[in-house]
Amino acid sequence: MLRAIDISSLQPHPDLDGVDVVIIKASEGCTYANPYRVTQAAAARKEQKQVGWYHFLWPGNLQAQAEYFIRCAQPKPGDILACDWETTTVGTVPSCADKDAFPTAVK
Repeated sequence: MLRAIDISSLQPHPDLDGVDVVIIKASEGCTYANPYRVTQAAAARKEQKQVGWYHFLWPGNLQAQAEYFIRCAQPKPGDILACDWETTTVGTVPSCADKDAFPTAVK
């Protein structure tokens, strides 16, 4: 069984004991980047954990969000890429079509 955690700026220095996979929030929308993402990834890699990245998706402008996500995450070969799809802080929700189209935009 793999043990995975997702982390964001709310957990700047998480305890990685017993964890196999660390999925780090890289970005949100087109304006927010997790300020701890680089050090969080370095710590996970130092501990030989599988690293993943996620983007908190906002409705609309998927191509711009995908490009921003990749710039923020700077993934290495083998890293996991994911999308967090839920209600935003202003109460909007990306559509199912947005959620489905985002991975294609990232590729």
